Amino acid sequence: MIKFFRKIRQNMIKENKASKYLLYAIGEIVLVVIGILIALSINNWNETRKSDKQIDLLLKNLVQSIDEDLNYLNKTEILHEFRSNSLAYLLRISGHNLKQLSFVEPVPKHKNNTIWEGSYPDTLNMDFVNLTMIYSGIHDDVVVNKNVLDELKNTGLYSAIKNDSLKKAINNYYTFVNRNFLIEDWNEGLTTSWREFLRDKYGVLTMQLYFKDDPLSFVKLNESVRVRIHEMIGPARFRSGNASKAIDLAEDVITEINTYQKSK
Repeated sequence: MIKFFRKIRQNMIKENKASKYLLYAIGEIVLVVIGILIALSINNWNETRKSDKQIDLLLKNLVQSIDEDLNYLNKTEILHEFRSNSLAYLLRISGHNLKQLSFVEPVPKHKNNTIWEGSYPDTLNMDFVNLTMIYSGIHDDVVVNKNVLDELKNTGLYSAIKNDSLKKAINNYYTFVNRNFLIEDWNEGLTTSWREFLRDKYGVLTMQLYFKDDPLSFVKLNESVRVRIHEMIGPARFRSGNASKAIDLAEDVITEINTYQKSK
């Protein structure tokens, strides 16, 4: 009987040791798992910090890029505002009936327009006539740099931006400029066609027209010239309006970026 109880005791001791070893092993595993989770958390935190720094840098670069876009967009808005107003003026003083046209009301003169200082003339002004013909043949180049946006998207950092308002502003701006300035520059074709028309049919170069004694008479005496001028006014107004819209969208992006960075 004594041997029986001794045997039971020994078995209990063995089972107790096994339980201790099991608990120890479980504890080691738990510690290892916790260590791994902490390491992963630290790694994720470091990666998030790196991503945030990269995003901040790219957003700063995006602001600089859009500032450069704005330089081109402002120039094209001014050029086409002047073109539409000055060509309508040229038709009016050459005797064309503007009452039949949809663009009787002039586009407001751009506040930064330095092509012509002061108000536009209502009566015959030969300096203004000459400038009108010169700038009718100048083509504007709108250069929109998408490299920073492409880098944001190619690196996957664009999706990491947790600000829907900012992403919407970026998308609206680049969608608009891509559709109106980058896909097909019909404006360049129109300007080129106008210059070639004057050169081939009349032997006139727009940049040299101011050497003529009276460019106004040239417009008055050639109906085909007046027709072509008429055809250029509407697209000029449209181009100026698109540039103005693009400027507003660009400034929205810059505002959203500044707000996003201040909130971090």
